Amino acid sequence: MKKKFFPAILLFAMCSFAVQAATTVSVLEKNGGLKSYQVEESGKMYFSGDGLMIQEKSGSQAVSVNVSNIKKITFSSVSVGVDGNAAEQIALFAFPNPVKDVVFLAGVKNGEKVSVFAANGSLVSEISYEEEGINLSSLPSGAYVLSVSGKSIKISKL
Repeated sequence: MKKKFFPAILLFAMCSFAVQAATTVSVLEKNGGLKSYQVEESGKMYFSGDGLMIQEKSGSQAVSVNVSNIKKITFSSVSVGVDGNAAEQIALFAFPNPVKDVVFLAGVKNGEKVSVFAANGSLVSEISYEEEGINLSSLPSGAYVLSVSGKSIKISKL
């Protein structure tokens, strides 16, 4: 039986703003639901238990999104500065996803440091990326986040 793997895509657009920066965080859930949040410079995102916590601005109530329900997260922001250029978009792809042993990353250069985080936010490993991919066979099954140069992507380990 041939399995099809659909790589999760994470677009991350960053730019500097003249007044205040805001990033739109769009969460596509496995059931097809899409939720968007406007995270200002004073806001934050972090993991707590099985949830991805999104606080849109300082002092606001954090929203919890169950990590196991997340299919894709997209980050985007648009520059409205002096020249009006849109922010550069950088993509990070992980495949296969879900992964059994070795995961490959597109959009990552050889030698770049890859941080592997468990669903609870704890750092599991830091690995230098090579063409052979990242061997995750020693990790237990579950959800993980791979972070490279400010870009992150959620993967599932079988």
